[in-house]
Amino acid sequence: MQESRAPEAVCKILRATRRMGMPRFIFPARSVSRPAVATALLLLSAACSVMSRSTLSPAPDAVPAGAVSSETPLSPDEARSPAAQAGVARLLIRRASMLLDDVKDPELVARRVTMVTASLGGYVEQSRESSGGGIHIKVRVPAATLEDAMDSVATLGHVETRQISADDVTEQVVDLGARVATRRAIRDRLRALLERAGSISEIITVERELARVQGELDVLERRLEYLRGSASMAELSVDARRKRILGPLGLVVAGTGWVLEKLFIIR
Repeated sequence: MQESRAPEAVCKILRATRRMGMPRFIFPARSVSRPAVATALLLLSAACSVMSRSTLSPAPDAVPAGAVSSETPLSPDEARSPAAQAGVARLLIRRASMLLDDVKDPELVARRVTMVTASLGGYVEQSRESSGGGIHIKVRVPAATLEDAMDSVATLGHVETRQISADDVTEQVVDLGARVATRRAIRDRLRALLERAGSISEIITVERELARVQGELDVLERRLEYLRGSASMAELSVDARRKRILGPLGLVVAGTGWVLEKLFIIR
C-alpha cells in the first residue's frame, strides 16, 4: 500500500513547488551530478501528467450507459441485442383468422376470397370443404395489405370472430444471417484449398469437409429464406359456415329457447 502511494506523494510535492514559485530543480549534494537530477525530475513530471490523464478518462464501454435512456423505445436488453446494434428493421410474421357465420353460399365466398387475394398480389395456400357444407380457405397476402384483405372478406357475411397475431423473428434472421456468412467464408476457403491439393488423400479430405459445410449452408439458407418470405407474406385463414334453415320443430325449439332466455336475461 505504501509503495503504491509513493508516486502520488512525489507528484504532490512537485505541484506544490511550482505553485510556490520555487525553482523547478532542487539539486542535492555535489556528489550527485546536475544532469542526472534534472533527468530524474523530468521523468517524474511526465509520469505525473500521464497518471492524471488516466484517472480522468475512463475506458469506453461497448454500449455506453447513456445510450439507453428512459426515452429509448426499447428496453436496455433489447437495445444491446444484435438486431438493435445492427440497426435491423423488425421482421414480424403476421397471422389472421376470420369466421363468417350464416353464409348463404360458402362456395361463392371462397371464390370471392380467391379474387381478393389475387388482386392484392397474393395466392391461395389451402382450400377445403368442412363438415356441414362450410368452407375453409387459407391464403397469403402481402403483409402491408392484410387489413385491406380482411375488410374485403368482412363484406361477404356476418363476422363472428376476427383476430390477428404476430411473431417477432428479427433475432432469428440476424443470427441465421451471421451463420450463413460464416459458412460461406469457410466454403470459399475450402474451395481454394481444393484447388491447391497435391495428393489424392488431401483431395478426398477437403471434398468431404466441403460437402459437409455446403449441406449446413443449404439448410441455413432455406430457413432464412422461409422466415423472410413468411414475414413479407401474411397468412389469412377464412372459415365460412352455411346459414342454417330451421324446420317446424326447429323453429319451435328456437322460439322456446328465446322465450326462456328473455325470462332470465333482458339484455
